[in-house]
Formats: sequence, C-alpha cells, structure tokens
Amino acid sequence: MVEALLILMVFMTIAALFPMIYGTVYRVNEQLEPGRKSEWELFVIQLRKEMYDSQSWTPANDKLFYHHEGQNISIEKYKQGVRRRVNGMGHEMILQQVESIQFYWGENQTLCTKVIFINGEEEQAQFYALPEKAL
Repeated sequence: MVEALLILMVFMTIAALFPMIYGTVYRVNEQLEPGRKSEWELFVIQLRKEMYDSQSWTPANDKLFYHHEGQNISIEKYKQGVRRRVNGMGHEMILQQVESIQFYWGENQTLCTKVIFINGEEEQAQFYALPEKAL
C-alpha cells in the first residue's frame, strides 16, 4: 500500500511539472528556429542596398522592376515565395512562405512594399527614391 502511494505521489509530481517543462521546451525551440522576422529584415536590407544604386524603379502589383549595374532586375511573387531574377533568368528565392506581396508608390516618392505571409502576419517597408532614379 505504501509503495502504491509513493508511486502515485511521483506520478502526480511529474504530471504537475509537465506543463512547465512543455512550455519551456516550446519557447526554447521557438527561439532556436530562424524567425520570419529576421528573414524579412534581411530581405529589406538587401533590397534597400540594391535600390540605393539602381534606377528606373517600376512597381507593378506583385512585381518590381529596376535597372542595376546595367542589368534588368525583377523581384516577383513565385508560388509561395518571392524571387529575384536578372535579365529574365535565374531563380533566387529571397523570401519564403508568402501569401501575397505588393509594390506601389506611396507619398513623397516612396516605394512601398507590403507582404502578407501564409500564417497571416503582415510586414511593410518603404524605400525613398531620389527623383532622378524613379521612373
């Protein structure tokens, strides 16, 4: 009888600690996975860097066209991602798990980008155009 009570007490202790252990493992796993936020930030940094040295920005709904170092570059939605192409060739995925992306002109010569990810998260960025670089 004492042995059964001891086993029951150990089982109840483990059962009481299980939600805390599960929550901790979930949070650690979430932090170790590369997040969508960092992927988005890298996308914006890369695009901003290219835009600084490019000209003739032309947004067209889910596509963006511009000239960079003598080449025609396009950023476009492709399946569940966003890809970059050079002179109509190539397939460089620069953003993943994307439901939709929009490129459009905002106020004061700003090129705006709005992305909706598959999980429903939304991100936006603005790129300021110099008058001679915008189309």
